Amino acid sequence: MEKYLLGIDIGTSAVKAVLFTLQGKVVASANQVVPIYSEKPDYAEQDMEEVWRIAAQAVAACLAQAGVSPSLVVAVGVAGQGTGCWLLDESLRPVNRAIIWIDGRTKPILDVWQKNGKHLLAFEKSSNSIFTGSPIAILRWLKEEKPHIFEKARHLVFAKDWIRYKLTQELATDASDFSMFPLPLEENVQEMLDLFDLSELGDIFPPVRKAWEVVGGITEEAASLTGLKPGTPVVVGAVDVASCALALGILRLGQAYSILGTTCFNAFLTERSPRLFEPSGVGISVFYPLLGTYLRAMATMSGTLSLDWFLTRLLGKEEEFLCRKEALFARLEREVESIPPGAEGLLFLPYISPGGERAPFVDPRARGVFFGMSYAHHDVHFLRAVYEGISFSILDCFASLSSSFEEMRLSGGGAKSNFWCQLIADMVGTSVVVPRVRELGALGVALLAGVGVGIFRDLFQAVEATFQVDRTFYPRASLHSFYREKFLVYRKLRESLFELWRMNDLAQGKLKEIGGVL
Repeated sequence: MEKYLLGIDIGTSAVKAVLFTLQGKVVASANQVVPIYSEKPDYAEQDMEEVWRIAAQAVAACLAQAGVSPSLVVAVGVAGQGTGCWLLDESLRPVNRAIIWIDGRTKPILDVWQKNGKHLLAFEKSSNSIFTGSPIAILRWLKEEKPHIFEKARHLVFAKDWIRYKLTQELATDASDFSMFPLPLEENVQEMLDLFDLSELGDIFPPVRKAWEVVGGITEEAASLTGLKPGTPVVVGAVDVASCALALGILRLGQAYSILGTTCFNAFLTERSPRLFEPSGVGISVFYPLLGTYLRAMATMSGTLSLDWFLTRLLGKEEEFLCRKEALFARLEREVESIPPGAEGLLFLPYISPGGERAPFVDPRARGVFFGMSYAHHDVHFLRAVYEGISFSILDCFASLSSSFEEMRLSGGGAKSNFWCQLIADMVGTSVVVPRVRELGALGVALLAGVGVGIFRDLFQAVEATFQVDRTFYPRASLHSFYREKFLVYRKLRESLFELWRMNDLAQGKLKEIGGVL
């Protein structure tokens, strides 16, 4: 009788529950949108209990769609968005809404840390740069601005850990999430807490366990909400970017990949070496479930987020975006392909997150720019510039890592687009490999679950049993040469804006001081 593995992916804007065969084939999947609350322009929060209810609904919908007996689901894994701040009180209830990774309220704190050298010192200890959504920055903000919340906090978890706790009533985390706290490579987190005047939080972290360890079973209450069988094993899981890498088959040193999603996560697999600290002060290093290895990464703040913003806010395509998304993209990309490469001189810098940018540079004040506009440009020129701008940000990240590779593997929502995959291949100058399975965040933790219960001997066997190539795109030499020239403009433009971003932010701050519009 067929057996199945369930993967749950707690994304920034949606929860996905996907049921897989042991060969990695999708049997059923369900998506549920997760609201993001923004009481102020720089804020981004999620209601933790609401996220749990939505996750439970997604699992129930997935199982109902599959029509299989819950007893055939042999194990469950949970992946989730990284960083941010998900706090529980002494009764293991949420202290407040989770402050998620795109939140930008900690800008003043980062300014101080960059000026006094603590930002660079933290990187030298952890190989992780601190950005506005880093847990340590948010905790320091809470201590200064919301002490009544800070003082109630007894446990810091991450998105996947919260959902897994609700499934099993067991608290734990894994090294992939914890590494971006940031955690010193020697794993002495107290040293980092002392550095940032948070010494009292030494007991706030849950036990750190291996990503494939079975941490508990589905409780009776969780079973009643999800449709899963009580006692079904649940493994610790991993942060979404590491889970995607597993599903992409990133198991050899030097392999590179990008996740073209809400953020563009650009990384390669490495051992502990000086490469973890190059370039200095920028990027992150994620402890990987393949023990002894790390994902050295540049993770931007805005990937497909820029495209979604342009289509819904500027082109007014919100109804089509929500109801006929695939048809909308297919039509618009046909139009975009009629525009010459380079959008006839138009260039876009995709720095639209409230938290600024974190890769391949750190500046919480960075903001998006359209450059080179003329009367001759119309909406499709701007749309092509957005596609190209996001792609340039990927090239910018890999260029800063000084990494060269024969191929890169690509996942995320953007990888559905043949146009976009070919554009990235032309820009980066390497072959782009897209896997057959799209729901890679869920698949990666499903594979971890399979290892945890002995379905697979190890991660190598799990990947061998499930990874399949769907499409491969090869760079076109003439276009690669053109985009390399255009990239010099992109890089020079963003390097010239740092002082202007600072001045613009100061001007906006003065408006707030006088009470806004008079």
